[in-house]
Amino acid sequence: MSASDLSSRALFLEGGENCVVMLHGLGANALELQRLAKYLHETGFTVVVPTIEGYTYGTEIQEWPVWLEQVLDHIWKLEKEYASVSLVGLSMGAVLAMVAAQRHPRTLAGLVLLSTSLAYDGWSMPWYRGLLAISAWLPFVKNYRLKESEPFGVKNEEIRASIKAALKSQDITESGVGEIGYGLIKQGQYLIREARENARWIECPTLVIHAVDDEIVHIRNAEWVYREIRAEEKEMIYLGDSYHMITIDNERDTVNQETARFLKKSVNQQLEKPAFEVAPIKSSHLRRLLRKIQSQVFQI
Repeated sequence: MSASDLSSRALFLEGGENCVVMLHGLGANALELQRLAKYLHETGFTVVVPTIEGYTYGTEIQEWPVWLEQVLDHIWKLEKEYASVSLVGLSMGAVLAMVAAQRHPRTLAGLVLLSTSLAYDGWSMPWYRGLLAISAWLPFVKNYRLKESEPFGVKNEEIRASIKAALKSQDITESGVGEIGYGLIKQGQYLIREARENARWIECPTLVIHAVDDEIVHIRNAEWVYREIRAEEKEMIYLGDSYHMITIDNERDTVNQETARFLKKSVNQQLEKPAFEVAPIKSSHLRRLLRKIQSQVFQI
């Protein structure tokens, strides 16, 4: 592994021969994913959270195809080093992961989409949120900045208070960046359009996890993804006690465990051998709760 490769990886946890690439949200960094990354590493995966020039916090804005090119480059290089490569994305990182998976319809062992941000249509978004979808074509919104505000994507009051205190002295926390400028939003909208237009080309095993009460992105976005993708192996999990940042909120342990379970199962299937022992997930009570929530949502 070259020094240049290491420098482009914001978080690199060397583990076993199976690798997971994780993509953070728009304008954020590896902080958003560090809890899940450490958990996956502890279960035997090598984990990479790359710095994406023009997308990651602290880098100069680039157009979305540049983001995608970097992600694909990481995947191609890692496929030469490891027995398998899987992809996990959070928020806009899930959208970027979708587009990357469209370019890699069969070679990825597994794809996990967390709080997929195909639209800013959650219950906490302002009335003018609809303008974000067409912001790229509205010159008067060039100075617009989407500012982080309570509840910061977090239902857990203790974690929320910690984030609020941290934002007084720093620009970024594990819930994301304090504000996102027009340039990133514009490229994000282009990326969303690309993901929607080509969702049907996603064929690798896919897990979709989304909170029913996500205040940023309505649950219907996750349901749309689940319906549209072609993957024969696909699962969807509804969370009932979290907001948008499910990797740090009340059900983070469920997110950790379900992500690891799904990726282990998918790797075993791709390699056609038991690379991992896959334990059954969670209590029967949680399984019943998830099924109940799912049936209620589809009835709405």
